Formats: sequence, structure tokens, C-alpha cells
Amino acid sequence: MPPISITVSGSTMMDASQPSRLQSRNVEVFDSAGSVIAGFWQYGILHWEEFYRYLIAFVITREDWLVFQYDLTRQEHGARCLPGPQIVQPASYPETTSAGEPIAVGVVPTVARPRNPTHSSTPTHEHHYRARGRARDGKCLITGLRTYSRLKVAHIFPRAHDAEWVRKGYPSKITDTADEAWMGGSIKIDSVQNVITLRSDLRDAWDNYEFGVDPNNNYRITAFTNGNADINGLHLQLDHIQDPTLRPLDELLTDHFMQGVYKHMRGTGELEWTYEEYDDVFGSGSFDLSNHKIWGTRQGKERFELALTDRLFDHRISQQYAS
Repeated sequence: MPPISITVSGSTMMDASQPSRLQSRNVEVFDSAGSVIAGFWQYGILHWEEFYRYLIAFVITREDWLVFQYDLTRQEHGARCLPGPQIVQPASYPETTSAGEPIAVGVVPTVARPRNPTHSSTPTHEHHYRARGRARDGKCLITGLRTYSRLKVAHIFPRAHDAEWVRKGYPSKITDTADEAWMGGSIKIDSVQNVITLRSDLRDAWDNYEFGVDPNNNYRITAFTNGNADINGLHLQLDHIQDPTLRPLDELLTDHFMQGVYKHMRGTGELEWTYEEYDDVFGSGSFDLSNHKIWGTRQGKERFELALTDRLFDHRISQQYAS
């Protein structure tokens, strides 16, 4: 791999053909060939220590590296930007060795765990986790909204990936004492410790990993993309949950947070459907398979399999506990 440097750009070009979509990033990291290595939307609170922590999660180099300020006029790097509490300013920054020399850089192949929007239950099939989540929280855990009709309960770790849930050992971490039949069987993926109550529009953004909760930073909300300024920097409201067997697990919140880093910060960001496409396909809680433009793609087939797995999960559990 030839030596490359990385530059963080404080602006990106908008696609004039899609005026209705928000610009997703205002900071991007480029290598010397112009390829995007990383990026995020800076709301004005993300500091260098955090930024380094995210970059370290997916940037691969053979040498120690640092980010430097960059002089666009002279096209040369300036002072070092060390990990610390200073806010990352929109600008251009090269990533080089500590001596300021270009280095070979790659990114890990890890991608975010795909998940579909949480489908709503019908009146005749209300999941126990929804009733228990609402009863425990009574409000959106981010905004504090208490309007019942505007609240939705979302999984932290998606139930469509129950095999991975088991492989990671999460069932043994669940201390919820409810009946197993209420928690998705012996794997307990429907435990109230794996759900949070959110404002309905935030649930969609949560499913898309557009923001995450950092348990290591006082449960602060970090939004990775544009359009979430009203919640960025808030903190998950957990003080009302005194029983540790009902409290959302930190390990699950951290796992969800890292999915957001991989999906929206790593590389160019993963391609995704628009909200209009999601509504067209999943809006009624059922499948509309008439749009071949959506279902004929690799992503469409993957999401179809996830949706089937999610719905068959209920059938498997009902059969397991049938009298």
C-alpha cells in the first residue's frame, strides 16, 4: 500500500439531485488519493479525545499517528491536534506519523449489524416487552416526553440477530426475573433490560443507529448524523429505575453505540434506504413486495430475511411455550 495522508474536510458537496435530504456530514476524513476514511456531523460538542477514540476503533496503521492542523493556502500541516477536551473545529486536518510524515492507512472491514425498523404489534398481539417497557419508563428516556400515543419501545440489541445475541453471551448477563415466556424464551432477548422507551420518531433513528448512548460518558447521547440537534448532548434518563434487574444493560448500550460508529463514521458511511422507502415497505407493519427496485437489491434481500427472522421468532417462542 503506498503512503497516504488523511485530511478532515469541514464541508462536503451537496447532491443537487436530492434537495430533500439533509447533508449527513460536515466533517470528513480523506486520504491523499481523495478516498473518504471517516466522517461525522459536528454539533459543536465532540472533542478531540472522543474523535481519536472513534478513529482508533476502525483506522488501521502500522505506525503511531496523529492528526495535525492543515493550512489550505500553503497545503502543509501545522500544529498537532492532541487528544483532549478541545472541540474539533470544522477544518482540514492531515493524519500523519507523529513526525508529520504520510503513512499507510486502512479501515477495518467491520460493518454495522443491519436491522429493520421495529414493526408495531397489532391489538391482538402485543408483545410483553412493550408493555413492560412502557410500565417501567412511562416516558421517552431521552426527551422526557410522557404523551403515551407518541411513545414507542425499541430493542437495544435487535431480536432478528438472536443467534449472535447468544454467541456474545448476553443471555447470562440478563438478571431480569420475569417469566422466560415474557422475555423471548431462554435466551431472554425480549427482557426489559434490552429495551428502552423513546419518542416515536426517535425509535426510527435509533433503529438506524443515527445516535447512540455512551454509558462511559454519563449516558450522553451522541448523534452521528445531521438532523438530531434536539437530542445531541442530552443524557439517557435512568434515575427512576432503582431495580438493577430492570435497568438497561451498559454492555448492550455500548454495543449499539459502536454500531453507529461503524455505520455512520467509518468510511463513506453505509448506503441506506430513505425514510420514504422504509415507510413504503414497512409502514403498515406488513410487507409490500411490489417494489422490485427495493427488494431486488442485495440490501433488500438482506432486510427481507431479517424481517422474516423477526416475525418467525414470535412463532418459535409461541410453539416452545404452547401448552
